[in-house]
Amino acid sequence: MNRPAITCDAAHCLAIFLAPEREQVEAAAAAAGWQLLPDGHRCPGCLAGRGPVLERGECPRCCGSAVDRPTGARCHYCHHIEPHPPEDW
Repeated sequence: MNRPAITCDAAHCLAIFLAPEREQVEAAAAAAGWQLLPDGHRCPGCLAGRGPVLERGECPRCCGSAVDRPTGARCHYCHHIEPHPPEDW
């Protein structure tokens, strides 16, 4: 299955946004905190000054690495918290 993707154009950033549907790639990225600037896309981590993403993981917003917390997995870069699935409880 092919999915459209957006990459962060900041220097040395490995962030990727995998869009759920081809028609909505820009709208979905904007809703996830990505911005299209004159020199390319920027991920939420770079926009907040916490980037570039140096280690990939499972963050749904930037594919950055995360650390497990009681409330969920928190991305090191964009600080998105992905709640733990019910089967983890």
